[in-house]
Amino acid sequence: MKSTADLSTAFNTDGFHAHWHNGGWSIFHGWMHIVLDAVIWMSYIAIPLTIFWYLRHRPHVANRGVFYLFIVFILMCGLTYLMEAVVYWWPAYRLLGLLKALTAIVSVATVISLLSLLPQLLRAPTAKTLEAEITKRELAEKRLIESEDQFRTAMTYAPIGKALVSVEGKWMQVNKKICELLGYTEEELLKMDFQQITHPDDLDSDLQLLKQTLVGEIDEYSIEKRYFRKDGNIVFVQLSVSLIRKENKPKFFISQIVDISAQKKLQQRQEKLISELEQKTKDLQQIVYVASHDLRSPLVNIIGFSGELDFSIKELIAVLDEFDELPPKVEHILKKDLPEILHFISTSGRRMDRLLKGLLQYSRLGRYPMVTLEIDMDKLFGDLLQDLSYQLDQIGAEVEVDSLPKCYGDITMVSQIFRNLIDNAIKYRSTDRTLRLKIHAEKLKNRIRYTLVDNGMGIAESHQKKIFEVFHRLNPKDSDGDGLGLSICSLLAQRMEGNISLESTVDSGSSFHVELSIDDISLHERANALSSASLNQPYFTHQSL
Repeated sequence: MKSTADLSTAFNTDGFHAHWHNGGWSIFHGWMHIVLDAVIWMSYIAIPLTIFWYLRHRPHVANRGVFYLFIVFILMCGLTYLMEAVVYWWPAYRLLGLLKALTAIVSVATVISLLSLLPQLLRAPTAKTLEAEITKRELAEKRLIESEDQFRTAMTYAPIGKALVSVEGKWMQVNKKICELLGYTEEELLKMDFQQITHPDDLDSDLQLLKQTLVGEIDEYSIEKRYFRKDGNIVFVQLSVSLIRKENKPKFFISQIVDISAQKKLQQRQEKLISELEQKTKDLQQIVYVASHDLRSPLVNIIGFSGELDFSIKELIAVLDEFDELPPKVEHILKKDLPEILHFISTSGRRMDRLLKGLLQYSRLGRYPMVTLEIDMDKLFGDLLQDLSYQLDQIGAEVEVDSLPKCYGDITMVSQIFRNLIDNAIKYRSTDRTLRLKIHAEKLKNRIRYTLVDNGMGIAESHQKKIFEVFHRLNPKDSDGDGLGLSICSLLAQRMEGNISLESTVDSGSSFHVELSIDDISLHERANALSSASLNQPYFTHQSL
């Protein structure tokens, strides 16, 4: 009841006169104010209606509450102007005051809302900034279009297969090369997924890597796999796959496919050839082993029985010497021809025995288990020279050894190499001067080169390339070697990822360079591989080869 009374009071005009009667208004001045107030009121009505229409058609406009406050504020202001025109005839000043009070309340609320929004408005871009941003976006869009065109062109005409694949495995986009590779048209491939043409034996590994990529365990992967062509033939490919994400969600895969069928065929052919070669090598080693082993049995009999025959002949000569005189021919046969023949048989037998032993030894090299460790080369040469001191002292040799760095290798193999080189230096020394040996070393990139220098007979250039070949001897008539020593040295150095080389001048001397590893990791890996493949039949002794 009280609110109704207050509202009726607002419409009460007691005690007030119409504005037209307050003062000496002329017709012109009075109507001018009335018309202008009415025009302002209509404008105040049109503005909020326009804003309201805009908000209805732009539902995503931010800060809509402030806009609605402005609508109410402008409407209230318009009503006050309308009442200013009305009071010229109807003195409802109490109602005008109420409208102004409401307008003041709404205006204060609007100001407060606007002030709270001011920091955000200040952060809003200016027209110049917006213009620059628009220009920037237009340029970015232009570049994006150009980039998409370039990508499309590069993909279409790429020399390798390229495709976009959905996360479900469906072909989304394929280039000409894939179509040529698989024998399908673009339309046919786009109706399929990659699982349909993948070889069953390769599908599980591909899908596993695909899942790992989708869950983020890996970013990309590359595998070899097989596809079925449309004609049913198999094509080997190298597949590289990377995942494109948007807002951290998987969108599609980019696949690159390279045809490696020719390489796979070549690889398979090489593997077959290597397998055949390995088998032939094993067969050859077995033949050499059997031949050298089995031939020694009759050879031992020949050497043994030739000795028995020599002994019997000497006994026969002793018996016949009891007679006064022998026929000259019988005496010549018994005392000259037969001993000479037996000497040749015995010498040849012993030489053949050395050759067979060396051949047997050489055939077993590949089966020797290599044990790598760090070798103190100063100690190794100290022990070697101590073992060979008798031979060196007998010929009065002079030996100089520098301080030598350590290396990695099999100590038995390394010792065997240098023992043989020193033995050769003694064997092929010059008769015109005292033998001098010098041993020094230098560090290379990943090896150490040990050099043994002698002042012996030297080796002619024509022999230097053949010196490490099996059974090659410098002076076959003047030496009793078997021609295997340097061959075995070379093979031992190669097994330790090393190398042996030669520099020599006739009548001046020779320098043998032995390069050994300082990398224990790769050498251990090689040793393990060789040991796994060996038959674990050690044969080495500390005797000269």
